[in-house]
Amino acid sequence: MPARPQALELAQELAQTAYDKKGDQISILDVSDLHSLIECFVLVTARNARHAQVIGEDALAEVKSRAQQPWHLERSDDWICGDFGDVVLHVFSENARSYYDLDHLWADAPKVEWEPSQAPA
Repeated sequence: MPARPQALELAQELAQTAYDKKGDQISILDVSDLHSLIECFVLVTARNARHAQVIGEDALAEVKSRAQQPWHLERSDDWICGDFGDVVLHVFSENARSYYDLDHLWADAPKVEWEPSQAPA
């Protein structure tokens, strides 16, 4: 069964937030058939630790603006993980994304088609 529309909408909004902050290699995975608690992963590559932090903080602000429980962010030097209930945001440095390779680890999860709208000028 595919992810619920609310989870897909949140995942797409988080992907857009990352895009607006110039995140790279953004993808959304529907893990609802493979994970019992999470419906979507949003995977993003950031240029450096500060860039990852900005993307994570903006994602947290986006969730708060939707009047949803904001959950929380976990931070390390090369990986920000945002737990937003049904959706988990992973913002990696390039090296961390390659090392943890969630794209390959969750290769059985369908990719969600997503097209970003243009970033504000």
